[in-house]
Amino acid sequence: MSQVKQERLQNRLGPEIKEFRELCQTIQLATVDANGNPNVSYAPFALLDDGYYVLISQIAKHARNLLENPKVSLMMIEDEATSKTIYARKRLTFEANVVIVERETARWQEAVVGLKDRFGEIVNGLSGLEDFKMFRLEPTQGLFVKGFGKAFQVSSDDLVDFVHLTEGHKRVKDGSEVTAPTEEL
Repeated sequence: MSQVKQERLQNRLGPEIKEFRELCQTIQLATVDANGNPNVSYAPFALLDDGYYVLISQIAKHARNLLENPKVSLMMIEDEATSKTIYARKRLTFEANVVIVERETARWQEAVVGLKDRFGEIVNGLSGLEDFKMFRLEPTQGLFVKGFGKAFQVSSDDLVDFVHLTEGHKRVKDGSEVTAPTEEL
């Protein structure tokens, strides 16, 4: 892709991704335990300069999974009620590394402030509980999907690159390509 096209894409999608992320209060977490058993859950998050921060009780399965296997897949997804089509909800996904943030460090305090700014006083209570751990989820690579045929790679620092599948959806009958999601098959 040319430099000019890349800059236009970044200028158009960068703010859209930022706005979408700010509208989301929770992040879905796909975790795996030590035996490879998957689990999906969610957590409220705060975004700081080096990743997404979540405060989770280690009593919860997804927290134990993060402790056992420091890899996670993250997703923020458009609300079903406001989506134009249920099959193509807007979403931002990332693969991420997991880092435990030690209690009483400067980063712990910054993360607590970030969470408190978003979710209020409940964070003070939860962060004072021994079983609650702070996790930093460091995104490595991601995907922003705006709808059918509109997928964009997103780097850990929100740089956007256009990703188009080399093939579109094809009809079962004759293998011809579908050009619109509402097109009759």
